[in-house]
Parts: sequence; C-alpha cells; structure tokens
Amino acid sequence: MFQIDMESGNRQHGIARRDFVRVGALSTLGLTMGDLFRSQASAKTDDKKKAPRAKACIVLWASGGPSHLDTFDPKPEAPAEYRGTFKAIETKTPGMLINEHLPLMAQQSDKFSIIRSLTHPSPSHDIASHTMLTGNVPARGTISPSYGSVVFRERGYQGSLPPYVSVPSGPRYAQAGFIGGAYKPFSIGSDPNSKGFQVKSLRLPSGMTVERLENRRKWLNSLDSLKQTMSDNAELKVLDEFYQRSYDMISSPNASKAFDLSAEDDKVRDRYGRNTMGQSCLLARRLVESGVSFVHVDRGGWDTHATNFETLKGARLPELDQAFSALLEDLAQRGMLDSTMVVWMGEFGRTPKIDYAPRWQGGRHHYCKAFCSVVAGGGFKGGHVVGLTSEFGEEVKERPVLPWDLGATMFTQLGIPYDKTYVERDRNIRLLPYGTSLISGGMLKEIADV
Repeated sequence: MFQIDMESGNRQHGIARRDFVRVGALSTLGLTMGDLFRSQASAKTDDKKKAPRAKACIVLWASGGPSHLDTFDPKPEAPAEYRGTFKAIETKTPGMLINEHLPLMAQQSDKFSIIRSLTHPSPSHDIASHTMLTGNVPARGTISPSYGSVVFRERGYQGSLPPYVSVPSGPRYAQAGFIGGAYKPFSIGSDPNSKGFQVKSLRLPSGMTVERLENRRKWLNSLDSLKQTMSDNAELKVLDEFYQRSYDMISSPNASKAFDLSAEDDKVRDRYGRNTMGQSCLLARRLVESGVSFVHVDRGGWDTHATNFETLKGARLPELDQAFSALLEDLAQRGMLDSTMVVWMGEFGRTPKIDYAPRWQGGRHHYCKAFCSVVAGGGFKGGHVVGLTSEFGEEVKERPVLPWDLGATMFTQLGIPYDKTYVERDRNIRLLPYGTSLISGGMLKEIADV
C-alpha cells in the first residue's frame, strides 16, 4: 500500500508548509515505495522527444478541491459515514463506476480515463494549487509558470488570438510565474453565460473606430526617435508587441468570431448548459477550433466543508456532467478530440469520512493523500482507470500518480520536453521535477503513448 505519513503532530491531513517548500522535501514524507516507484535512472530513460499528439489543451479547473468519493471514485460498499448519500452507477465502460449525478458522463466513458491515485503532500489551497497547475513543488519563493504559460512560451502566437486564454479568469497559479507577464493568459474577464456576453478588452472606447485605431498605430510607428528607443529597450519592445497584439485582436474578424457565442445554434448552447460552466466549456471549444493552444476554464465552488451533498447535487455535479460530457461529445463529432487534450482536476480531494458536526452538517474537508482527475483526448486513451484507493478511499493502494507524473505526460503529449530548463535570477530551473530525486510513480503509460 502507498502511504504518506500525515498523522504526526498537528498534520492531520498533510505536512507543514515550511517542510513542503524545502528542496527535496518529498524524500522526508515517509512514502513507502515498494515496487510502485521508479528510480531516478529509469525515469530518465523515458522518451521525451516524440512528436506531439496534442495540438491544444483545455484544463477544467475545479477550484476548491472536489471530493473523489462523490465524483469519479465512489465507494458503494463503504459505511454510510464514508459513502454518504450518493449512489454509484455503471458507465459505458464495464466495471467503471462513477457518481449517480454524472449520468451523461457515464455515456461518454469510452472517451475519458480516470486517474484515481493522485497524491501530494499539501492540504493548503495555495500550495496545492501551485503544485497541480504547474506540476512543481513551490520552493525558494519561486512561483513556477503554469502549464498554459509554458505552452504559450514554447509555441507562441499562431494568429491573432493569444495562445493562452483563461475563462472567465485564471487563479494566481494559472499565471506565468517567473517567466514573466508576457506569457500570462488572456483573461476574458466576464461570464460567458451573461446576457450580451462580450470580452471587455476587445471593445473599443466610445467614439473609437478600427480606422481611427489604425491611424494612431501608423502615427506611433512613424516616430523614428521612439522606434529607436524601443530598439534599445527590452521592456519597451515587450510593450510594443503588447500593443501590436492588442490591435491585431481588436481588428481581427477571426478573434471576434471565436468569442461570439451567439453564432452557436441554440441546441448546442443548451446541450452544454445555460450556466457559467457550460458556456465556458463551449467557448473553450470555439477558441481551440480557432487556433488557441491552451484554455483554462475556472469553476470554483468545490470547497465543500459544509453541506457537501446539497451543494454537489444542487449545482456542481449537474453542471459538470452536462458541460464536460457535451465538450467531449462535441470535440469527438468535430474530429478534434484526438488532437485536443482535456484535463479535469482540482488542487486536492476531500476527507473520505464525513463531518456531521453541527457546524459542518455533512461536510468534507481538505484531503491530499488520495484524490482523482479525469483526462481525455490529445493522445490519452478512453475507457480506463489508473490507480486504486483503499476500501474507504483513504489511501492510495496501487499505482500512485504524483502531479509531476501527470505534468510530464501532458508535456510529452504536447511535444514539450519536461526536463527543459528556464533561467530565473541566474538559476537554471527545470520545467518539472519529474526524473529527479523527487519520488515518482512514472508517466501515465497505461493511457498514453509516452
């Protein structure tokens, strides 16, 4: 059995932050390796140079931390204080059970795989979000670049649209970190489900036309002295590129079309769900279709310390079921799923044992020892389950998956070497710690050709 010793001192569900940020901290976690872990040497033999399977990636971020027992790792035989009020249902894939409030996802199970053995050491939202969105242990005060920002830097612009877009916005650790603001996501800043939805930063000021904007741009370019200054100043070069990209977006019909949800048939919009999650997923599909390389869809509300079952049944599970299943079905029908990676995940899971104290009324708290994620498309096989948790969902029992194992697999599918280094403050920093001294379960070869 895979174990992380969390029971010493006040570490009920994780380790202290000061321990986690130490270099090589995972070696002190009391992880029992057995035959489950690869050595550093064997990890380095993985092929990192294969051609990309995924042209784009959509991350569905379940901010707050979704319960694994109440989504994709139900325990129907567990006692009621673990199992809760939900039932498990069969899926299209024999033997794969998921929550009863995900019936549409059950019919799409041939398109996705479930990772049931994710684990990391921190129950803190802040540290865990950094770890899951970057694949990195936070250390030395350095904020690592998110997956989306790395893709942005490695691939650059493919047209007028930015390579990395966050919908409706992105949390702190979905940003560019130490590689700089030039690679942060373009945040749409508004709810795609709102009436008359429009991206605020693409609207021209009152009285301004595209023609007038073009005249101003030509005038700016004609200032020889300013152009000379820009040629000698790196910061002004970035600013100049920013204005050029902004102009391209505002003046580009392709950009306006990509963000225009009103162009979609009402039946398609209804299929995704007339809510923030549904319309955000639909927008993500439109953006990828228009050439965007990475889309971060943020949907919070999963931090269910209190009234867990009412919250999930009333909103989160129905929204997820409709939006996620529609996205997979739509991508498949358009011939885009094979080249579009979709990853649903949160920063951690929630305590398997339910807290029925009056304050919490059947809530679940932060839990990082065992949780789940769902992956699809972009080279990931469908219809599989990776890993196994214990009888009540408290421990990883088979095939642990660390965040950098998932990250290395994602980068490989996207054609980006996971061991590439970037320079920050005269230090060479690897994109991921996979293949170093940190404990690893290995890349996801069961469901990906890596």
